[in-house]
Amino acid sequence: MQSSHEIKSEVGYFQNVRPEMLKYIPNKATHILEVGCGEGAFSRGLMRSDRDLWGIEIDHDAILKAKEVFNHTIEGDFDSNYSQLPQNYFDCVIFNDVLEHMYTPWEVVKMVNGLLKKNGIIVSSIPNFRYISNLITEILFEKEFRYKPNGGILDDTHIRFFTSKSILRMFQDQGYEVLVHEGIHPCKSWKEKLFIALSFGLLNDARFKQFATVAKKNV
Repeated sequence: MQSSHEIKSEVGYFQNVRPEMLKYIPNKATHILEVGCGEGAFSRGLMRSDRDLWGIEIDHDAILKAKEVFNHTIEGDFDSNYSQLPQNYFDCVIFNDVLEHMYTPWEVVKMVNGLLKKNGIIVSSIPNFRYISNLITEILFEKEFRYKPNGGILDDTHIRFFTSKSILRMFQDQGYEVLVHEGIHPCKSWKEKLFIALSFGLLNDARFKQFATVAKKNV
């Protein structure tokens, strides 16, 4: 399997709190793993005396700071360090804008199955390639597909691209039951909203910059 590429270039990524994703983490989850955890800004909001928090991060400086948050930290990519993770142990494994940075995200999703307890879940946030500003500006008008540093959907560290349908297919093909799948970070421009409205439903999914998905391990 190709090794994971989890280095992100977005400004502030390693300190990203992502409060909109907290609601997807079950209150009853006590054993939690965050892959691509950065400095632990998101999981800091999950800290509780009864929780065992694990974090994996490829960036050296970020993982040093993450030690303040996690009970266990692993420096490196997911694939290479999979054997260090306990099997059938986690209630929840988190990928906040991480899977698109991996060469074979479907294989990673498949591997996570072995880490999860019965009825354990994956929580993910994944960018939407069909996001309206990407479609209009880059694809439709500029007729271009050009990677950009700190470029959002077309960031030059993104290896795989997803739509709402392909996100669902990835989890379902790997034997998961999708419990929640919804758009987050909707567009704000009135012009973009009008363009979507005039599509008569064809571009409803294009309103959202990312999709949040909760997928349960099938036993």
